[in-house]
Amino acid sequence: MTTDTDTPAVAPVTARGERAQLAFAGLLWATGAAILGVRGIGWLLPVDLAIALIAGGVVLGVLKARFVLDPVARKAAARIRERGPSAPVLGFFSVRSWAVVLSMVALGHLLRLTALSRPVLGVVYVAVATALVVASRVFWRFHTRGWSSEP
Repeated sequence: MTTDTDTPAVAPVTARGERAQLAFAGLLWATGAAILGVRGIGWLLPVDLAIALIAGGVVLGVLKARFVLDPVARKAAARIRERGPSAPVLGFFSVRSWAVVLSMVALGHLLRLTALSRPVLGVVYVAVATALVVASRVFWRFHTRGWSSEP
């Protein structure tokens, strides 16, 4: 006969678990990237050099991911790990990080209100979108492979 103490407890994957928090972080970055990317490409497509400008934005975005956003994503993932699986899911980013997100949204809106040409903004938007997508791989790597996949 077995008792409850004979079987190990299995922690269910819940919305409060680390994997869920990593998924929310990755989805947030991917959603922002999709919004920016669609808008940026939309502004660039009517331009004669659209492909070259999009490619330039992608190159800039990869560089931004590598040198700016990858460290930010690793720090956010470390915060999720430190908080543990029982932490509230919406706390996956710190208050400071949420403030940066809101500031970036506001800055994007303000840029659209300026006299900057849409093709220039398009390159910026494609670059930021690319950086967000590329750097979000940090969240997805930990989500799928666990903490042992640390570089």
